[in-house]
Amino acid sequence: MHFDLDERGDWIVDFDELAGKFGSSSGYLQHQIKLGILKGFLEAGSGENAGRSRITVRAGGSAWQGIFDNTGFLVSETMLPDA
Repeated sequence: MHFDLDERGDWIVDFDELAGKFGSSSGYLQHQIKLGILKGFLEAGSGENAGRSRITVRAGGSAWQGIFDNTGFLVSETMLPDA
């Protein structure tokens, strides 16, 4: 999985790839965003994780978390229980 940055430095999410993490469709995830059910959080790494970003996406009772390097490539990921 790879995220790109836009010209403002914001992450560009591929909804098809992200939907696969939740076992749903990209259209369903986008619908959840409109309803305010799907939320994303971005944290910049520090110390030994400098240059990395942790992205957490919560959708209903599920949450996916990915660690990305400074070029946007997924380094590690996990599904969080009972988010």
